[in-house]
Amino acid sequence: MTTLNIDCEALASPVPDAVTGHLRSVGFGDPADAWRLLGQVEKRLAPLAIPGNPFPALVEAAGTSLQPDRALIGLQTLFARCGDDHVPALLDLLAVPSESRDALLTILSCSPYLSTVLFQDVGFLLDTFAGDAWRKLQDADELDAELAGMLRGVSSPDEAMKPLRTFKKRTYLRIAVCDLMKQSGTPAVLERLTDVADLCLQAAHDVCGMKLEARHGRPLLEGSKPSGFAVIGMGKLGGRDLNFSSDIDLLYVYDATDGRTEKDGTSTYEFYPKLARAITDLISRLTPDGQVFRVDLRLRPEGRAGDIANSIDGYRWHYEIQGQAWQRQALLKARCSAGSREVGGRFLDTIQPFVFYPALDQPLILEDINHMRERIAKALVERGSGDYHVKLGKGGIREIEFIAQGFQLVYGGVQGWPWERGTRKMLAALAEKGYLSDEEASDLDEAYLFLRDLENRIQMTSGHQTHEIPRDRDAQAVLAGMMGLSGVSLEAREAAPDRMLEAYGKHTARVHQIYDRVFHSAM
Repeated sequence: MTTLNIDCEALASPVPDAVTGHLRSVGFGDPADAWRLLGQVEKRLAPLAIPGNPFPALVEAAGTSLQPDRALIGLQTLFARCGDDHVPALLDLLAVPSESRDALLTILSCSPYLSTVLFQDVGFLLDTFAGDAWRKLQDADELDAELAGMLRGVSSPDEAMKPLRTFKKRTYLRIAVCDLMKQSGTPAVLERLTDVADLCLQAAHDVCGMKLEARHGRPLLEGSKPSGFAVIGMGKLGGRDLNFSSDIDLLYVYDATDGRTEKDGTSTYEFYPKLARAITDLISRLTPDGQVFRVDLRLRPEGRAGDIANSIDGYRWHYEIQGQAWQRQALLKARCSAGSREVGGRFLDTIQPFVFYPALDQPLILEDINHMRERIAKALVERGSGDYHVKLGKGGIREIEFIAQGFQLVYGGVQGWPWERGTRKMLAALAEKGYLSDEEASDLDEAYLFLRDLENRIQMTSGHQTHEIPRDRDAQAVLAGMMGLSGVSLEAREAAPDRMLEAYGKHTARVHQIYDRVFHSAM
């Protein structure tokens, strides 16, 4: 990129024609607005008497990003909110081309949602991007230690609200940067997002339990044996492949209904629903700092009408007497996410025979799954979003999951398969067992990673649980750049949406071809 000389004093005047042409040539869609934003930055910096002229570097930094206009808006916002003591370090970071500068501008240009984390704490921004901290995914132990430090001294759910939300937002930003800058692969990113949810749920369990026990005493079973409670992750949380903006699907389970608290004799039947409601509120309440996660409890027995928490025997009774095929399928993902591992393990042992029972109803199982798929397809067509829906569209993520889950339900109990919650591991196992060819398993695995990558980038942009490729061409170009399918030149950027949609079409067509082969040949 050719460097543009900008006279600081000229920023008070209308944008010169030569500057307009240059800004357009490097990707700014609205040169006049870009010039106005630079003028606002100049007014912010002028009282500080900082030596040198930072504006050519600011234009260069924004111009090399995925979306120059949005990147410059982000830079102006940073300087507007930045304390005087942080301005020199921020200017140093932006002054010279570097991978750290590229990483920062990638976030500013493509994710208004994640950019707000940086706007709220420029000190955190500098800690993240001034060195190499953004290059490495923290492991679960490091994240656990960081959260423990943030919660030190916290003794109530209300006190935990802000630190939990801050931890989640900061950690997700670091994971997103590492992902977008290709420092980590998709599988590791999905696992780390899941680790964050597990740690937040465990912290919520601990702090909410501590408050309830202070009021009622510890819950005990007969013989003064401690009673226990577990948070069961379902869906993508259970499968350890959470999205950037996933709801978390949960079940709450405790050991028995006949326990009592040692202080006031509250029954476990009363105590544990209180704990479940407190955890849900701490995690999902919308505060000025946002939410930790949206919580979905509809997979529990009786759905919204059912008890928020159930004993192990309560779940056993429900699944044996009233359980349905779709619940068997949902329980394939069940995993103890937080709370008592002993209770969680007993719950999983209890439901395993229901999920994996030997049966001769294989065609009926596949028929039920396929009917579910057809209902989803019909609903998408009715709202006009089928072709671009990464999760539920034809050949999308859900079809890959249904292939893996269908085989598990049909053969897992009969043949005594291990309980595998991860979709990719199940695909590999199906190839080993001969139910998928090596080529089919490889194509499904490649498609799954591409589609999950695409889904995550869609959600990084908005911060919402959306799964649709945008129809707007400019938005598609940004998304293609986030996928690494763009180039530096304007021509390459303009062609990027076609490359992305071509790859999307190739993967989904192959997935649907395999889906048809698996389901229609078996029914």
